[in-house]
Amino acid sequence: MDLSITLKLRIESLPKGNYTQGLDSIVQHIEVASRHLLRGQDTSDETAFTDSIYRTNQAFEGSLKEAFRVLAGKDPEKVRPFDIEKYFQEENILRPRVLSQFTNYRKEWRNPSAHDYRLDFDEDEALLAIVNVSAFAIVLVDQITEYIAFEKAREIAMSQKISTEKYPSFVDRIIDLIEKFTIQFNQTHKDFSKVREVELIGSLSGFLSSTAPDVTSCLDAKLSPEKAARVDLLLISGKEKIILEVKLLRGSKLVGSRTQACIHQASTYMSMSDITQSIVYVYNIPNTGKLVCIKHTPLGSNGEIIIISTETNAG
Repeated sequence: MDLSITLKLRIESLPKGNYTQGLDSIVQHIEVASRHLLRGQDTSDETAFTDSIYRTNQAFEGSLKEAFRVLAGKDPEKVRPFDIEKYFQEENILRPRVLSQFTNYRKEWRNPSAHDYRLDFDEDEALLAIVNVSAFAIVLVDQITEYIAFEKAREIAMSQKISTEKYPSFVDRIIDLIEKFTIQFNQTHKDFSKVREVELIGSLSGFLSSTAPDVTSCLDAKLSPEKAARVDLLLISGKEKIILEVKLLRGSKLVGSRTQACIHQASTYMSMSDITQSIVYVYNIPNTGKLVCIKHTPLGSNGEIIIISTETNAG
C-alpha cells in the first residue's frame, strides 16, 4: 500500500477550503522525503537519509498547522510551531489514534533532529519516519474530515425545521432522527464516489447536535478504562445510553455473515459496559432514503440490538 496515494485520496475527498493548499504541500514534502530515501539507497549518500527526515519534519509541522487551522479555527501563520504542538498536547483535541502517532513522531524524529544538528540518520530511520509521518497525516486528515462534516451537517440542520414530537422511548427518538438524517444526507451529497465512513459519522453527529441538543453525542467513545475498544458514537440522555455504530456499504447489502458480525460487535460492546441498547446504522450506497429496522436480543441478555439499514432500491 502506497501511503502517499492513500493520503492524496483522503485530501481529495475533502471539500476545497483554506486548508487545501497546505494539505497538498504535506503530500509534496512526503514525496520529496521518499526521493531522498531512494537517492541514499541508490548512491550510498547517507546524508540523503537525514535530508529525508528534515522533509518529514516539514510534513509533520504542516499537518499540525492545517489541523490547527480547521480544528482550532485559528490562523497557524501567526502561531509558532512550538505553541501549536503545545496546544494540541494540552487541549485534548486530537483523537487517541491521532495523538499516539503525534507523540511517536515527535519523540523519535521531530525533537532529536530539531535539537541536535550533529545527528545523522540512517536508512531504516528515514524509512520509519516516512511511514510514521504518513500515518499521522492520514489519521489527522480523517479527523479534519469528520469535523468539517460535523459542522456542515449541523449548520444545514439548524436551517431546517425538525419536529420535536414526543416519542415512546429514547431509542425510538434516535431511530426517527436517523431517518431524517438519511434524507438530509442524500440531499446534500449528490456525488457519493468520495463519501467515506468518517464523513458519514461526522455528519450524523453534527445533525444530532442540532436536532437533539439535549442529547450528548460522544464521538469515538471509550466504554471501559480497561479496554481499548471505542464506539463510533455514544448517545446519552439523562441516565439512558445508546451505543451507535455506523457502517457504510457500497453496492452490497448487509446479509449473512456481515449481519452476524454487526450483532457480535454490538454484543461485545454492550458486554463491556452497563449499556443495554445498541444501534447499528448501515448506510448503503445507493439507497432510497427509507429505513428497514431489525431487532435482535443477544443470548443471555436483556439488551436489544437494532440494525437500521437503508433500502438499496425502490422495491
